[in-house]
Amino acid sequence: MALLTVDEKELLVKAVSLMDELRETLEVMQDSELVEDLKAALREVEEGKTRPLDELMRELNLEEEY
Repeated sequence: MALLTVDEKELLVKAVSLMDELRETLEVMQDSELVEDLKAALREVEEGKTRPLDELMRELNLEEEY
C-alpha cells in the first residue's frame, strides 16, 4: 500500500520546486546590489542595448564549442 498516489507525489514535487524558487527570490531581493544590477540590465534590454547570444558567439568564434 502506497502512502501517496502518483498525482500526490507530482503535486508535492511541484510544491517543493515552488518553495525553492520563492526562497531564491527572497535571497535575491535581500541583496540590494544585485537588485540594482538586475534593474540596470533590464533598462539596457528596454533601451535595445543587447543583441542575440548566437551573434555574440559567432563574433567570439565560440559556435563549435556549444
